[in-house]
Amino acid sequence: MEKKKHLIVRLILLVLLCFGTSLVPTSCGSDEPNLLVGYYLTIDSQVRLSVYEQDEEQGTSADPDADVLSNTIVRMKTALKQAYPEPTYQGDDAAVIAALDNIYRKYKTMYSHLERGTVCTVKLHRAKLDDGIVINSKPMTAFFFGALPPTYEQPDW
Repeated sequence: MEKKKHLIVRLILLVLLCFGTSLVPTSCGSDEPNLLVGYYLTIDSQVRLSVYEQDEEQGTSADPDADVLSNTIVRMKTALKQAYPEPTYQGDDAAVIAALDNIYRKYKTMYSHLERGTVCTVKLHRAKLDDGIVINSKPMTAFFFGALPPTYEQPDW
């Protein structure tokens, strides 16, 4: 008889637990409001790059005589801004990755045979923004670049 009471009590508790959790709204437990999604690049380079910001309105540019690596990174920054010009609540991972990957593949197709190990890593991050401030972020993908020999001349095409 004692075992039967324990079984009934356990069943009642189980039913209350299941019923109680179905009444709790799913948004409960998340004090965080809906945040906008943004993307940014971080650059870790062992070689000097000629990448600089002219001003926020005009975007990123490089010295016209800069090396291939610097120009490729400038193109990646520009492509990121074009693929995802304004933060949204959903983000667009596929469009952003495709835009950057397209530039990276062109670089690798033209110059990978000249590379001598990784000297620069560019990482794409997805960030949650609160009033333009990054609250948290996570790296999504990385692009690895090798050095070009200093005597290499760029083709005129």
